[in-house]
Amino acid sequence: MKSVVAELKRLKARPILTRAAAAGKITELECMMDTCYCPRGRGYFEPLGGDSPDWRPTNDHYPILACEGGRERVDNSRLAHRLCNRVDYSKLINRSYTKDLARVEAARQAWLLLDASEGRPAA
Repeated sequence: MKSVVAELKRLKARPILTRAAAAGKITELECMMDTCYCPRGRGYFEPLGGDSPDWRPTNDHYPILACEGGRERVDNSRLAHRLCNRVDYSKLINRSYTKDLARVEAARQAWLLLDASEGRPAA
């Protein structure tokens, strides 16, 4: 199995994420948001420049949020899907995320069709 650092590099993740993984702060290639919306699961990520930027790896400023003065540092980083991070922040600031959930549903439907066309069972 490839290391988390190698996988993050393959996905063209931001350097802070690879540094956090090298330092042992990120130990698994998993979306660490309380709720992960990715239809393929917490461990599925697409590379930067892939078909869907929604499922690319992003840095979630944690435990101190960026809006609360948290800096992009190894000790304040965790791995998240871009869209999961966005929905979490929308909830925090009481912003509508209906369109984001529609993107989740569209991705789920697209992947169901793709799986069916390739003869794979539904996830």
